[in-house]
Amino acid sequence: MCSEVKGVITLKGKPVEGAVIIRNLKFAHRVEKEDQVLTAADGSFFMPEVVIDSKIPGDMFSHEVTYQYITVLYNSSEYELWNCELVGIEERNEYKEKLNSLIADLSSQNVDFIFTNHSNKNLNFYGSTICRWKNDFEIYENEDDTDYFKDFR
Repeated sequence: MCSEVKGVITLKGKPVEGAVIIRNLKFAHRVEKEDQVLTAADGSFFMPEVVIDSKIPGDMFSHEVTYQYITVLYNSSEYELWNCELVGIEERNEYKEKLNSLIADLSSQNVDFIFTNHSNKNLNFYGSTICRWKNDFEIYENEDDTDYFKDFR
């Protein structure tokens, strides 16, 4: 369902201790799993890999997708660390790399982004986050009020 998750939470560059990291997973619209952990004094956190046994992948009517949603609760506010859909039942290295480096400043804007699908260069992966990565991270939409299609109506 989900690779191990590691990261660091800061606020304006300073580590955030005691923030609640919540991971919600839903597989094939049927199996749900939720766990949580607190950030340490240096803002770091770790969540182990989640693997389930299921007969759902053998069901010909099954839609094999895992919805991965990881948030931070801090000072009565909720922030989106990771919001992605993982299609299929195989762990993807591209997802694993991102989930092992969820580095976020709570003052960052939430953005939609794409990252490379190494097995199919024509079909990128996408998600939503306040995290930032130096590599393989392209913002494609900001949450603002700009109407980019006003001239096409």
